[in-house]
Amino acid sequence: MTKRLIYATVISLLALSCGNTDKDVKKVTVEPSQAILKNISNNDFSVILDDMTIEETENQIIHKHKYKVLELKKDSLYSTKKDWAVVNQDFFSSHKNDLGMEILSRHNGKISTLAQPEGYGWAIGNTAHGEWEETTQDSTGNNNSGTSQRRWRTHSTSPFFWLWLGSRRSFFRSDYNNYRSYNTTGRSYYGQNSNNTYAHGTRSNYQKKNRPSFFSRKSKNSSRWNNLEKRTSRSSSRYKSGSSTRSRSGGTGK
Repeated sequence: MTKRLIYATVISLLALSCGNTDKDVKKVTVEPSQAILKNISNNDFSVILDDMTIEETENQIIHKHKYKVLELKKDSLYSTKKDWAVVNQDFFSSHKNDLGMEILSRHNGKISTLAQPEGYGWAIGNTAHGEWEETTQDSTGNNNSGTSQRRWRTHSTSPFFWLWLGSRRSFFRSDYNNYRSYNTTGRSYYGQNSNNTYAHGTRSNYQKKNRPSFFSRKSKNSSRWNNLEKRTSRSSSRYKSGSSTRSRSGGTGK
């Protein structure tokens, strides 16, 4: 009798742990970021991933993003915070490391879906908005044994001046140069501080310090994030299996 009870308990626990990944995942036909793109005219802009969360109901898993939109209109920068919006699971997973970064932008008329540090594509390094100056601090804000580096100083006349002033964050030439190398080869750049930690995105100390509500929420719902890995991995496996079958049957592969 005792063995049967233990067996039934184990089966129930397994069902609960597996059931979390078997719930229906809410989908959208158009990603909210793409909807933003359609509603903006020809102005330069950036969509910043301002927050993200995973919610669950009895039968469904819901992935949500919250965006901040920066739009340059003539000589003024407008910042708009959007409400929570449902996104597709794969899109959510692809941007899980991009908190605080641009995930969609149009700079100098060129649209990009490559995640990049906020401002690096149109403000930082642009002499119309500022200049590089000598400093003895590294990218972590610590004195670097007197070693001089070049830090970005935004002109007070630039529409980006108040944005950077509010962030109280420094941007260094070495970091910017590394970003450009990554960007030209189509890779997202997360940077690296002198202590081998990430400088940008979800895994950076900067975001952990400035977005405590996100990390507290993620910690409380860690099982949902762990299951995200399982679901996307399983989805990817099914896609690869389907692609392999189509390829063997004469379909055109990528």
